[in-house]
Amino acid sequence: MITRGTRSHSTGPDFSGSRLVKKIAIIGMPNSGKSEIFNKLTRSYSPVANYHQTTISVVRKNATLGGKPYKIIDTPGISSLNIFSEEELVTRNVLFRERPDTILFCGDATRLKSTLVLLAQILELGIPTVFCLNVMDEAVRKGIIINSKELSGEVFSSVVETAAVHGAGLKDLKTAIKNVNPAVARVRYPAVVEKALIDLLELFPDENHPSRGFLILYLTGEDGISRFMESEYGEEILSKANNILIGVHKKTSAPRIRQTIFNAREDWADRLAERVTTRSTFSVTGFAQRAAWASRHPILGWPILLLILWATFYGVGTIATKMAAVLDKWVFLPSTEAVASLLTHSPLFHDFMVGEYGILTMGVFNAIGTVVPILIVFFLITSFLEDVGYLPNLSVLLNRFFSVFGLTGKSVLPIVLGFGCNTMATLTTRTLDTKKERVVASFLIALGVPCAVQLGVLLAIMATAPFSVLLITVAAVFATQIISGIALHRIIRTETKSDFILELPTFRIPLFRHIIKKTYYRVKWFVVEAVPLFVLGAGLMFALKITGLLSMIKTGLRPVVTEFLSLPDKITEVFILVLARRELGAVYFKDMVDAGQVDYYQTITGLVVITLFIPCISNTMVMLKELGSRWAISLNIAIIAIAVIVGGLVNFLIRI
Repeated sequence: MITRGTRSHSTGPDFSGSRLVKKIAIIGMPNSGKSEIFNKLTRSYSPVANYHQTTISVVRKNATLGGKPYKIIDTPGISSLNIFSEEELVTRNVLFRERPDTILFCGDATRLKSTLVLLAQILELGIPTVFCLNVMDEAVRKGIIINSKELSGEVFSSVVETAAVHGAGLKDLKTAIKNVNPAVARVRYPAVVEKALIDLLELFPDENHPSRGFLILYLTGEDGISRFMESEYGEEILSKANNILIGVHKKTSAPRIRQTIFNAREDWADRLAERVTTRSTFSVTGFAQRAAWASRHPILGWPILLLILWATFYGVGTIATKMAAVLDKWVFLPSTEAVASLLTHSPLFHDFMVGEYGILTMGVFNAIGTVVPILIVFFLITSFLEDVGYLPNLSVLLNRFFSVFGLTGKSVLPIVLGFGCNTMATLTTRTLDTKKERVVASFLIALGVPCAVQLGVLLAIMATAPFSVLLITVAAVFATQIISGIALHRIIRTETKSDFILELPTFRIPLFRHIIKKTYYRVKWFVVEAVPLFVLGAGLMFALKITGLLSMIKTGLRPVVTEFLSLPDKITEVFILVLARRELGAVYFKDMVDAGQVDYYQTITGLVVITLFIPCISNTMVMLKELGSRWAISLNIAIIAIAVIVGGLVNFLIRI
């Protein structure tokens, strides 16, 4: 539904008694703290990090503010209501289709001018708006002082200063939401635009007409707005509106209208920001700026990246391994022995619970005892890097390297996020500009980017093996990624090239409690979502064994597994588990390595094949949704073939 107002374009819509539960849409620029505000208001948890596109879909939660129920909607960050990306379309659809009662506009005090440009567009929608001026702690650190009282008077909206990461200003924010005022459009445009707006407004009935902001989007020829108008008001009104638009375009071209409107908003924002902002000579961001610069420097950035990788390898391989050993000694071994002693009367049930493919031994104990310690260490490190703001700077460092795949530094973030979860990383590729970039990035994620659990387990294996295992495995996977990525780049022909424009966040000192909280929720997700899959995997292997199907599968795959890859028959079980979840197979392979069931050469070959092997089912389903069946199926078939061929080649070369 189109956002409406009264006849005066400066007055908001009439919502009196329209809904028992009011809707609040949180709107703002990327990385302005929207999700942090959302978490505080709803007392829930939504991922928060110091980089753009943390939120790529709409999140809704119920909350009670001032004794009244609300539905609060967290939206992806936008720079404009004019659509340049998928996330901007998602956010605009929330505004036009769901018709929120209030907009909680989340602005960044350190980027006031660009914040005000977006605010000007939001106010023109006529929806009551509260201006949450967030990141005030960073503004103070940079010596930026903002007169919020004067700013409030200029935008005719409550301006509440907040530092959401510290919880500051939330009480005032809740009060402002309760006492929200109608929005008032603040920008006036040249005569040709204002005349066109008046003519368009005359087409609609007094009690039911679109907002000034909607009509401005129509004037600029924004994609999808004409369809909205036709569905809401009918073909006749759309036809009359089109005639007005044709008349306007005879005087001024559409691109010039768009530029005129943008210039007017920018001039207004520039003058207002200059008037309400004072800059102090005192600033404490010098070290942070130098650290951020060094992390993306074409020479200094690489040693910093290697240091981070080494810290991750050491943490997972040493600290997590010791934690797992303690748990195994004091918790899981005694528990296994206790359960086994109770089941001596039933050999079948004994094997089902604590046997080789036992629900407890292979399922629950393997997941919690082996994986959880690894995840705790891994997520502590990645959460620290996210909150510091390192990942966007890494995008700049790797921008030139990614050009060999036909990608830009914008693709770095989805691929890096793949080391957390392949499925979410593939979803994040929708922020890339072209279909080719989305296909190539999704392929690279699925081919050789292990998720957090799998990566942690693989690092734990390599940490206890000779150092050459790490070098050969990484070299093989890295070379495969480069060759396959370049090949796919050459196969997909397109003339469209993307520009790499990225607004870098300030390096911040992360809050320890936020790192702990983020790690807790991620580990909790694994326990809730993945542990049952470990149990199902164990049950599947037990069923295959007792029915004899496992022996048949091993026999059928023997030419590939034992002859071409020179791996033991038992590793077929790893590949079966990998089809369900990559980490299931990785954990089972670790058990084989720890038990001495594979030698030096087989360890390397196994690591390479498992890392490159087919993505898990959930990621495959997302690929089907995001890329279409043709690309998803083709890429998965190619990945299986690449994994087997590269595994066989590595097996041959290391034995020479």
